[in-house]
Amino acid sequence: MDAYGRKIDYLRISITDRCNERCLYCMPEGYKGWESTRDHLTADEIVRVVRVAAGLGFRKFRLTGGEPLVRQDILEIVRGIKKVPGVEDIGLSTNGTKLAPLAGPLRDAGVRAINVSLDALDSAIYRQITGGDLNLTLAGIRAANAAGFDARRE
Repeated sequence: MDAYGRKIDYLRISITDRCNERCLYCMPEGYKGWESTRDHLTADEIVRVVRVAAGLGFRKFRLTGGEPLVRQDILEIVRGIKKVPGVEDIGLSTNGTKLAPLAGPLRDAGVRAINVSLDALDSAIYRQITGGDLNLTLAGIRAANAAGFDARRE
């Protein structure tokens, strides 16, 4: 409980600072580049953080980044977290561009909620803001829906 009597059982874990897009709001002018990957936590270290947090009463976890789906070991991370006693919910925040082939496997591994950042529905505006391809994000959203993730607007 915090000082206001609220139960604190939710933890966001940034598993990478890397991203496959170059959003105007994330890559400020003068940005020098990402941290060395050797400075990132390994899959085992992330699971260890979750194990300690679960021991402290955290029950819900959200994986974020950067873009968490650029991690080649994302499924290993989710499977490891799912095995931790006390974990009730695993969520993921993504730009959706790499989601299409991973939606089903992520669901099978234990992810129960996905938040997709969608900066625009106009392809030109989307590219201007993110440097990315709107069609990839829309394909990721469709794949997540097909994999059984609920479509909710928040």
